[in-house]
Amino acid sequence: MKKRTVRAEELEIVDDEGNVRLRLGLSNDDSPFLSLHDPGGRVRARFGLSADGSAGLAIGDEDGKVRATLGLSSDGSASLAFGDKNGRIRAKFGLAAETSPTFGMQVKGGELAEVYSVAEQGSPTMGLYDKSGKVRVRMGLASEGSPVLRLLDRDGSLRAVVGLANDGSPFIQFVDEAKAPTWTMR
Repeated sequence: MKKRTVRAEELEIVDDEGNVRLRLGLSNDDSPFLSLHDPGGRVRARFGLSADGSAGLAIGDEDGKVRATLGLSSDGSASLAFGDKNGRIRAKFGLAAETSPTFGMQVKGGELAEVYSVAEQGSPTMGLYDKSGKVRVRMGLASEGSPVLRLLDRDGSLRAVVGLANDGSPFIQFVDEAKAPTWTMR
């Protein structure tokens, strides 16, 4: 049997009532996509590629809110995220381009409150975020494996550090706006 090719800029599959249930096409920037629609015409799932090479899958609920995403960015980072009924991200797991795992979880108030990650040098860290999305506490291991707790101000600037030095001795250090130590106890 000879293969035949159908060429089109967009293809729509409709149900018995003429409602679009599947659309295959190109977006405005000529990036390909596939979208699945419910009987009311709302997009419930969409898979697509971006002009920069990113790929993503978004799954929405009956109200049109995106509730889950899976993505691969052009820089090599990957993510899986889950949203609440308002479309706010409540939990996120990702793998950054340098292959360091990250995990985020929304604790309350609809804002990201915790993130677990492995930093670029491979040491694990966890961040606590305020309502505006700024990291305020970062806890983890320094590159040589010593535990460190970093406290940041509203602007995300480091203001205090508590931890163990390379030799195992404890320390506390306060830092001014210019990032210069103002007080250290060891």
